[in-house]
Amino acid sequence: MDRDFILAREAQLTYSNNAASGFNPVGESLVRWQGTLTYTTNRGRNMFTFEIFLPEYFPNVPPVVTAIGWMDHPNIDKDGFIQLRILDNWRAEFHLYQVIIALKNLMSRVPPTPRGETAKSVRDTMVRITEPAIENRDSRSAAETKALRTELTAKNAQLTAKDEELARLRARSMMSSEESSKTLRMKVTDQQVLESERIAISDLLSSLEDRYTAGEISIFEYSRLYKKYTKELYLLRKQLEYLS
Repeated sequence: MDRDFILAREAQLTYSNNAASGFNPVGESLVRWQGTLTYTTNRGRNMFTFEIFLPEYFPNVPPVVTAIGWMDHPNIDKDGFIQLRILDNWRAEFHLYQVIIALKNLMSRVPPTPRGETAKSVRDTMVRITEPAIENRDSRSAAETKALRTELTAKNAQLTAKDEELARLRARSMMSSEESSKTLRMKVTDQQVLESERIAISDLLSSLEDRYTAGEISIFEYSRLYKKYTKELYLLRKQLEYLS
């Protein structure tokens, strides 16, 4: 199905559903949507902005939902990515407006707070909020679970090896007697290692579609790995931007 048609259909469904109101495309593109939600707590009235990105292979893969700005919430990780049950159990027949409604429902039950206002003791005892189960969601077979764990184990091993290599490179750089040139070499080394990781993860992303088409992995594995690699690639690009 043509991607422009898919995006136009999602926009039409979203605009026609009152429960999903408040979210609009960023600029003229229909792949990135933002919305600002307002909540009143005992700390006052606060406004929080969220973004939903529709990846290239949507709806076969779930959207990426992030928080814009710093806020505390048990379902938001340190990089701003939001965990929703609908994303963890994604199906190709789900739509953007359902993600928006799920996000609104979650934040209504447990509103976020501005970063730094939540006491550490409260954050340490937070229990992850889960949403109601989605009807007819995919069940994870034992074979799929085993394959996914094998894939993740291999990926973790690769990252561990790269971390060790990075540590060795940094150690060699620190042995230099010239302090100014040492800092420069460390920066260049970091960039080279991060760039190598970026290329490796980009290759993994490129191969996912071929593996899925060839029947080597299930739609569940494809969706989960696509989400994982996309997040890792996003973080690597941010680190490279910081070093450049």
